[in-house]
Amino acid sequence: MTDSVIELDLSVPWEPPEPPAPRRRLQARWVAAAAVLAVTLGVLVAGGPLPDGGRLYTVQVQVLEAQLAGGRLIIARYQPTAPGPMIEARRASDGALLWEHSTDLQQTAVAGPDVVLLLTESSTGDGVSNGLVVLDAATGKELWSRPRIGFQGTNAAVVVVEEVRSTTPTIITGLPDQDPGVNYARTTPERRFLGLAARTGTVVWDVTIPEGRDVDLGWASPYQSRLVSFDELSPTGQLTRRDARTGAVTETRQLDWSGRSAMLGSGWLDGSGRVRDRLVVYPAGERGADVYDLATGGKLFRWAGDGGGTSLFRCTERIFCANDGTGLTAVDITTGKPRWHLDGPGMVAGFAGERLLVGTFAQMNAIQPTLTGIVDSRTGTVVRKLADWRVLGTGGSRPLVWRPVDERTAILGELDPATGTVAVFATAGNWFGDPACSVDGRFLACLVGGELSVWRLPNRR
Repeated sequence: MTDSVIELDLSVPWEPPEPPAPRRRLQARWVAAAAVLAVTLGVLVAGGPLPDGGRLYTVQVQVLEAQLAGGRLIIARYQPTAPGPMIEARRASDGALLWEHSTDLQQTAVAGPDVVLLLTESSTGDGVSNGLVVLDAATGKELWSRPRIGFQGTNAAVVVVEEVRSTTPTIITGLPDQDPGVNYARTTPERRFLGLAARTGTVVWDVTIPEGRDVDLGWASPYQSRLVSFDELSPTGQLTRRDARTGAVTETRQLDWSGRSAMLGSGWLDGSGRVRDRLVVYPAGERGADVYDLATGGKLFRWAGDGGGTSLFRCTERIFCANDGTGLTAVDITTGKPRWHLDGPGMVAGFAGERLLVGTFAQMNAIQPTLTGIVDSRTGTVVRKLADWRVLGTGGSRPLVWRPVDERTAILGELDPATGTVAVFATAGNWFGDPACSVDGRFLACLVGGELSVWRLPNRR
């Protein structure tokens, strides 16, 4: 079954065709798991006429990167009349310049609704020196700065950083000759994490993790900086959970385990607040992983893995997923028994309810994956094939996709995971290669070949 495309006549309102009745009503929730696409369930509808498919304006002067946040467009670009790059803020709705701030090539911007973070990573004589400069997102005024820290993420009005105490890194032993199927053994030094008030830089909380303990910081998605979890596992098997906003301990669990972990994971990566009822521990020097029930602390099963260092991630309420190189495998979260295996590209690019969006990085140097189909997570059945639709951007809750028309032109659309249909809302020119896109509310910004275009997305009814 091939994918369907709905071409929108932008001169009149559009009503979608009646979708086929699903077997089961899908819940409206989104998850970004081991990939980059955030997807929500729902029937897509479009609004009234939008000129030029909703494109508002373009910025053509050597743009390096762009992010949307809080109704603003934060751009890093080269200065047209001076050496070096700069950061500038524009109003997302019309591109009006709000402020400019000089920067350098070693700084990376992270845009938020209230502040803009400028992160510096530079090699020095004694190692790597990291720094942070925080700007007011409304005015561009420098609020505060802090040297020798590693940025970890944000949560509400708090910026979470790790103090750089010395140049001695975490040591991973056994490289490069160690069998890649064996979890790398590590020695972990004492670590200190700080929660800093976003507008003042004052310390809100201060947590020191003793030597030999493993830390798992969970983000809303792999491509977002919003922290949603902060877990610590001791060699005796005690799991300590903290609120990433306050640093306060929220619960402790004793696992039926002791030793040294190479990695651990809590499962959900969507920031939904759902109870994380499983913990996956990868014992150092061993193969595979152990899965624990956090309600009892008991071990549920050992997952052998594929011998190539593949990790488990939470796919739905019922299953873990893993890509073993030959395809996508689903295992039961309680027994570890295989549910199904899907040959071929096995990347999970997002899911809605019981349906997974799968894809692959088939294109050379692709930033976002190409979707290949929609899969029923209960059976592994491909319920809809998708032909050459590629993920358009991250940071929003709408499944936006694009597809090349020719070497210079692309069409942009929104995918309905329930039906597999794509509603096309714009045609883009000067589209050379993979775009880097950002989504915030009803605005979409895409950077292709140094030229930035901003669109207003169609209304939802």
